[in-house]
Amino acid sequence: MFGGIILISCLLALLTHHNTPPPGDPTETTATQGRLLAERLDAARTELAGLKKLSKKMKDTGEDKLQALIQERDELRATQERLRKLQATQMTSADGTSKDPAGDIAELRAEVKALDMRAADAKARKEAAQKKGRDLAAKVQSIRSQITASEARQTEHVRFPKEREITKPPMNILLKYGALYPLMDASGDKFPGLTRVEKADEAFDAIPKKSEGIAMTDIAAVRRLLASFQRWGGYVSLNVYPDSYETFRALKELILEVGLDYGFDVIPEHFIITFSPKGTSPAPL
Repeated sequence: MFGGIILISCLLALLTHHNTPPPGDPTETTATQGRLLAERLDAARTELAGLKKLSKKMKDTGEDKLQALIQERDELRATQERLRKLQATQMTSADGTSKDPAGDIAELRAEVKALDMRAADAKARKEAAQKKGRDLAAKVQSIRSQITASEARQTEHVRFPKEREITKPPMNILLKYGALYPLMDASGDKFPGLTRVEKADEAFDAIPKKSEGIAMTDIAAVRRLLASFQRWGGYVSLNVYPDSYETFRALKELILEVGLDYGFDVIPEHFIITFSPKGTSPAPL
């Protein structure tokens, strides 16, 4: 065993002697290290060149993607702007202004509220007017009832007298312009307040002159005229125009007071009376 160990030691010594340079030779060691460093440097340069190519390739690829992304962004912005303009065009009102839909809705609601208030106010005024109309109708009805009652109390029911035969000469008086126009005055002369238009057969038209008749306020002159009729034994024949009904009522009271008979006839407003010996006069009542 011991011999075997020695043999192995010898073999190892021989192998070490052939493969490893002697430690005392510095030139061979430096050359070996130089070769190793050169190989490592070449490997590093090769790897660096490959890395540069890879970096350039990745950079080029990245720039292409970036350009594509930028172009896509610009297209999206253009599409967004086009859609915004289209929406503004669709929302443009009749006056050419663009309005916000929310603002339009709020404005419409305000208008609806204002219209509701106006409608409520109009309804209230209509109801007030209707109530006032009903009140006025009630007042009118009340006034009509009072007038009807008053007229019923003041109504005088009379019977129109029958005409009698003419046995006395008529003393004709025209009642116009609220005054008396007798054919003959109290002295028996022709009354100057009448214009006489002579015609054939002693007939004439009698035309009263305005403001020249005997006023009813001149009671003395009226009484003298009626007294002359009493002396002549005639009756009073009255021709009444529409503007002298009140004068007729007042004169009738004086005629009845003195005890004369009278008859009357209503004459149209613009009618001209013709008197003649063959004519007739209203019969006494």
